[in-house]
Parts: sequence; structure tokens; C-alpha cells
Amino acid sequence: MLTWELWFAIIPGLILFLYGIEHFSREIQRVAGERFRSVLIKLTKNPVGGAFLGAIVTAVIQSSTATTVIVVGLVNAGTIPFVQSLGIMFGANVGTTITAQLIAFKVTGFAPFFILAGFLLSVFGGRYKFIGKPIFYFGLVFFSLGLISDAVKPYQNDPDLIGFFSQFSNVYLAILAGIIGVIVLQSSSVVTGIVILLAGGGLLTLPQSIPIILGANIGTTATSQLAASRMDLFAKRAAAAHFLFNIGGVLIFLPFLGPFADLVASIGGDAAHQVANAHLLFNLTCAAVFLAALKPFKSAIERLVPGEEEEILFHTKYLGDKIPKNNKTAFGLIEKEIVNSLNVALKLFREAAEFMKTGKDQKFQHVEKLEMLNDFLDERIEKALLELSRRKLSRKEAEKTVLLVRISNAIEQVGDQGEKLGYLANDMSETGLSFSPDSIVELEKVYGKIEENMLIIRDSLPAIPARNIEFMRKNDNAFRALVNLGYQEHMKRLYAQKAYAGTSFVEAMSILEDTNAHVREIRKLSELYRKLE
Repeated sequence: MLTWELWFAIIPGLILFLYGIEHFSREIQRVAGERFRSVLIKLTKNPVGGAFLGAIVTAVIQSSTATTVIVVGLVNAGTIPFVQSLGIMFGANVGTTITAQLIAFKVTGFAPFFILAGFLLSVFGGRYKFIGKPIFYFGLVFFSLGLISDAVKPYQNDPDLIGFFSQFSNVYLAILAGIIGVIVLQSSSVVTGIVILLAGGGLLTLPQSIPIILGANIGTTATSQLAASRMDLFAKRAAAAHFLFNIGGVLIFLPFLGPFADLVASIGGDAAHQVANAHLLFNLTCAAVFLAALKPFKSAIERLVPGEEEEILFHTKYLGDKIPKNNKTAFGLIEKEIVNSLNVALKLFREAAEFMKTGKDQKFQHVEKLEMLNDFLDERIEKALLELSRRKLSRKEAEKTVLLVRISNAIEQVGDQGEKLGYLANDMSETGLSFSPDSIVELEKVYGKIEENMLIIRDSLPAIPARNIEFMRKNDNAFRALVNLGYQEHMKRLYAQKAYAGTSFVEAMSILEDTNAHVREIRKLSELYRKLE
């Protein structure tokens, strides 16, 4: 009979389980800091390596949800490409099976030891104090499972309880129970752990347990979907890949649940071990199948979540972690990276100008990300130049180093102005303001002169030929004339009450004037650089 005593025994254990696993995951991530992120970035170029890494990271932090949310965030931040995220996600589900295996091997009996050891380390651990809390919460996770197991044991033969769990003989109802359980409890490990305990207690059979576990795999995708909802195209694709991978695995296994249960039973072990083994075999098989079909799977995701955005990745194009020992080669790579940085600034301005015209939010997200990439490249270029400056340099090389730092900084300031233009467009969009068609045309003409000069610089850096410098000077004169004309026309519109955006036009013009000043600075610095060549 389902008594209040049973519920009051199970619910506190469940609360402790949720509390323990959440804090264990958080503490592990806190202790590891950025190490997990840096490891994820370095070791994901090979999909199989990414899968192994996803499994290991998830096994350590005890949360596939945390792993996938981190991965979606890294894709959104441009730290790893979308395609490299797929292997990690495939492996993350395998990592969750470690918890299930530990439960099946009755690690719950050692839980008090971990709790005590974690507490003592937290208080008296000295230099090892930092690992006290993770060990404490690890013990709490399995201690809480022990409480649930002890609470269920007296009811193993209760007809009402057996009748309740017999409903899960319906495969689709069992899958739905797994999905709902994970959405409510926010942890597939919790749901899987409870299923293993109930199977070990004789309340669930293996054929009833497997569909619940399959449903739990689907339910765990809810958090990554929510996390990606306000992110860019590639983060949305990563979240969609997580969902399609989990539901695809379930659909592959559905027609073969009977034979699969027989196979797991033939391996042997008690009921708890059989459920844990089913969990492991299911996730290993799915990971292997989807890794083998990685290219068509990637194509399917791109069709499912279409878009024409360019993936913005926070990587240098030419500079590595260390610059070459040969100074001439090192200068050459730094110069190329500066050109790459200017290309990013150009893209940034084009996106901001497009956002100014269309008011589409995704353009603003792109502008923000490109500006961060511009800052990132400036930092990496300066770091390389700092490393170069510590060497024995000739007088010319020392002067070139200083000039390249100044050119890189000026390009970064151009990027800042592009971001300002994007923020202005975003503020206008949020307040319902817009430029008149005439204002748009005038701003485009003014920006056109800046872009012409930026393209000349990009194609000539770091040393601009004299003929190009003369052309840029003429462009500067044309720029000033267009700005003056733009202000005059704007005043006429104000007088005629046809200026929809009010002072925003003046602000936009001021941003473009500041941008042109930075572009002019790059030109002058390049003139000086040419004299050193």
C-alpha cells in the first residue's frame, strides 16, 4: 500500500540526491575552473577523441546536462566549431553510465566514509582543502540513494506498489515517465539511479526499466534546448544535434527492445546490474552509430536548423601558441594576423550597417561576437609582439614592433566604433525608431568612403604604396564633404519634421567620423612602416 510513511521516506532521500548531485557537479566545475574548457577545446578535433573526452568529463562532473550546456555555450562563444561539439555530445551520454554502474555495485555502502572524509578535508585539509567539498557531495549522492533503497525494501511485495509500477509495462508510457522525470528532476542520473534501485528491489523488471531509461535520455535534452534558445545559429544547431542524437537513439532501439533485454539478461548479474548494463550498452551503441554517421548527421542538422550565418570562431588564423624563432618569419605571420584582424573589423561594420537598415536581432548578436573576436585578435597580436620584443632586435625591427602594436590597437578601436554603431541600431530598434530613407542613403555614402579606405589598407598592409596613400587622402576629402552635406540635409529634415530618428543620425555620423580618424591613423602608421621596409 502506498502509505504516507513511504512517501516521507522516499522524498527526503530524493531531495538529498538532487541537492548532492547538483552541488557535486558545481564543486567539480569550480575546482577545475577553466581547465575543462581548455581541455575540451584542445582535444575535440578528432570526433572519437571528442567522444572520449565528453565521456570522461561527464563521468567526473556527474552531469551530461552540465557538459552539453557547457558545449553549447562554447559553440555560441565561437570557442569550438559546431562540428567539433558533436563528438563531445555523443560521449556525454556514455559518461552518465558511470553513476549507474557505481549504484549497481552498491557504492552506497561506502557513502558515510566519503561524507566523513570530505568533511574532515574541508576543515583540516590544508593545501588539499579544495577537494573536501566535492568528496563530501559525492558521498551525499550515494548516501541519499541508500536512504531511498532502505525505504523501498519493506514494500517489495506490496500489491498496491507492484500494481502501480506494473503500468510501466506499456513501453510508451514508460518512455514518457522517463522524459517527465528528467524534466522535473533536471537530472537523468537521478532518474536512472532510482530505476536501478527499484529494479534491485524487485519493483521494476528489466523490460520495464529500459524504456524509462530511454525516456530519461530524451528528457535530458530539455536544458540544452532552453540554453540555446537565445543563442546564435550554431549554438542552436548544437542543441538540436543533442536532441536528435538522443531521440534518434531511442527510435533505433524501439523495434528491438525485446531482443535487447534478452541480450542484457544473458550477460548476467542481478537486476540492478542488468539495468546498469542496459544503460551502458544503449549509450555505447548510440555513440558508435552516430560517430560512424557523423557527416550525414551534421548535414541533417544543418537542414533541420537552416541559416546562412558564417561561424565565428575565436581562433587566430596565422599565429600559434609560439611564434617562430626566425624574426623575419615571425614578423610575416604577425602582419598576416593584423590583416585578418582588419578583415574582422570590416565584417563587423558591414553587419552593423545591415542591422541599421533591417533591425534584425541576429545581426546585433553577430556584431557583438565580431567585436569580441576583434579584441581577442588584438590581444593575441600584442602577446606575439611582446614575445618578439624580448629578443635581440635590430633598430628597424624594434621600430617595426612598436608600429605594429599601434596599428593593431587602431584596428581594435575601429572595431569598437563598429560595435557602437551596432548598439545605436539596437537602441533604435528597441525604442521603435528608424532612419528615414534619405538618412540611410547619406549614412551609406559616408560609410562607403570609410570602407574604400579600409579595403585599400587591407590589401596593402603593413606597407601601403604611395599611389594608394594619395587615393586615400582624396577619399578623406570626399568623406568630409559628404559628412558636411549629411548634417545640412539632416537639419533640413529637422526643420521639416521629417527626421524620424532625431539625434540618432548625428550620433551615427559622429561614430563614422571617429572611425575614419582611426582608419586615417592606420594609414599614417603604415606610411612610417613602409619607410622601414
